[in-house]
Amino acid sequence: YKIEYIGDMVLQLYVPGAHQQAPVWTPASAPIIYCQNYDMKYDGYVNFTEANQAFKFTTQPSWSGKNYGDGGNGTLSTDDGVGNLSVPEAGFYRLTANLAATPATYTVTKTVWGIIGDATAGGWNTSTAMTFNAATSSWSVTTDLAVGSFKFRANDAWDINMGGSLTNLTYGGDNISVTTAGSYTITLNLGNPKAYTYTIVKN
Repeated sequence: YKIEYIGDMVLQLYVPGAHQQAPVWTPASAPIIYCQNYDMKYDGYVNFTEANQAFKFTTQPSWSGKNYGDGGNGTLSTDDGVGNLSVPEAGFYRLTANLAATPATYTVTKTVWGIIGDATAGGWNTSTAMTFNAATSSWSVTTDLAVGSFKFRANDAWDINMGGSLTNLTYGGDNISVTTAGSYTITLNLGNPKAYTYTIVKN
């Protein structure tokens, strides 16, 4: 066999655009989406404050790398002058990009988060809504929990759900155990795509 070097893989994509606080369209201060599994598939969350806000993906914290725009039909293009990407309405969006695909693809999914499980008031049937904090890209709720377990999920559906440890939530991860009943404040932190985390504090 032989090992052939084909170049360094970029682990994060910057998301510059109209959603940024001034200065807008600045890759150096833009949020990122991240490749967790070294598979050229990227994931992250960005808050868009208005409908039709435009953005792009770039491989560098500048415009000197590869810049990805709208290739049509959910694909990405690096052609010069290609159109911007955008979201249909204001909201907190999950952004994904798959640079391993040919052509490269992307998705934008608006999310509203809650908790669900037998430790919550709604059981495994109804989510308990969380409140969004734009400054920290986090969602929180203060609620009574019973002994049992819960998970985080978006949009009152199971397409996007998270579980696992305090410092490393994963999609479809394990249920989170509650061993003592009481009032808790739970915060889901989605601002750092390198590690999604949560906190749970008994009141």
